[in-house]
Amino acid sequence: MASSRDASLDAPAAVVSSQGKPSFFRSIPFQIAIACGVSFTAPGMWDALGGLGAGGAAEPYAVSAANALVYGLFAAVCILAGAINNRIGLRYGLALGAIGYPIYGAGLYTNNVAPKTWFLLFGSALCGISAGFFWAAEAAIIIGYPSPQDRAFYLAIWQSAKAAGPIVGGAINLGLNAQSSSKGSVSSATYIVFIVIMCLGLPISLFLSPAEKVQRKDQTLVVVQKQPTWAAEFKAVFSLLFTKRMLLLIPAFFISYFYNGFMSTWLTTYFTVRSRAFSSFFTNFSGIISSFLIAGLLDRQSIYIKTRARIAFLSIITILTGTWIWATILQKQFYDAAEPPVFDWFKGGFGKSYALIFFWQFGGQAFQQFLYWLIGQYTTDISSLSYHCGILRGFEALGQTVAWAMQSEGNANHFVSIGLNFGITLLCVVPTWIVLSGLEHSHEIKVTAAPDVSSKDQEVDTKA
Repeated sequence: MASSRDASLDAPAAVVSSQGKPSFFRSIPFQIAIACGVSFTAPGMWDALGGLGAGGAAEPYAVSAANALVYGLFAAVCILAGAINNRIGLRYGLALGAIGYPIYGAGLYTNNVAPKTWFLLFGSALCGISAGFFWAAEAAIIIGYPSPQDRAFYLAIWQSAKAAGPIVGGAINLGLNAQSSSKGSVSSATYIVFIVIMCLGLPISLFLSPAEKVQRKDQTLVVVQKQPTWAAEFKAVFSLLFTKRMLLLIPAFFISYFYNGFMSTWLTTYFTVRSRAFSSFFTNFSGIISSFLIAGLLDRQSIYIKTRARIAFLSIITILTGTWIWATILQKQFYDAAEPPVFDWFKGGFGKSYALIFFWQFGGQAFQQFLYWLIGQYTTDISSLSYHCGILRGFEALGQTVAWAMQSEGNANHFVSIGLNFGITLLCVVPTWIVLSGLEHSHEIKVTAAPDVSSKDQEVDTKA
């Protein structure tokens, strides 16, 4: 059962009837298309570069250090970004989030053609700050804008769009680097293409409608109940952070993408450039598959909600622990070899080594889908969703900060990364299970009239 403090943060979204004919540009499909478009151009291209291993560089160490900086700033900003986005609006939060990605891409480009570590670190810092706003805003839009009965569908669309960016980017990588059958860095033209695409994120984001003007298909408006002051917004974030439920979920948030840093090093260390390009293209299909599979289970209303959650969680943990056992076996073989292996695509040893990457992504995306679904069961209010998503993404980024920092040393023992991933994955099982055991029903409460409020800060603007 939620505490009284939980309940205050789980207030349902209020809606009021809209006036006049609905506008397509205020509709949910248009808003989701805008959010997905920004996701495709900005973080989608980032993921495509990451899919090459070390951002396409010949050595992973400088890029791993830069990524640690990205996620360190991301973690600090994202937890607070939910409150800030509530004050400035999700549209401007999304726009701020799109600014840093092309600068990061430019940093990778300069590091590739004439190494300039300072610019790579500058781009990483700017990207880390802006990404905090992006992820808090985007998640709140995808979960909170649609009506409850449509949410699972749009979550699946969003996950597919997130994967589509790396898939298209991976196809570009593959086309530009297919002839490179040795280790090393990717061609400079690869970065130019990505930077151009990343620059499109900012103008696209400005087409998003403010949350209070969005029209659902039943002609209702989402109402954002802002806190009366900035201080109250930040107080609400930290009040939520220190609830029992959120504290129990922190280990799961932390480990959910922890594998990314080691996966990048694994690719860079053991695969040729064109094998890495193939991975950046093909691996993301695993995330699409797992997202739809887990969504199909979690939305199956014929199964009790607690049972659905437990089956999904245990399935994910089984897959992830299996990958780390697999990684331990392969890493022992590689360390025992006279020389470290280098795998070219579809040649000896490629299949068993690449399959590990495929299932890391498969399990990781399913885990993320599960965590978004879980927090969505406790609140549907846009403001509270912003807080929840900011905390989730903030601790996920903190995990990635540690993971990438571990990969920044050239002589790092891979068994340390494997052991930490394995151990923290197991560590999150019990606290997450406690949260799932209290999941008796969705906390969705449908409100069909605007709440009676006296504060001017809570007045509803129903003008289109």
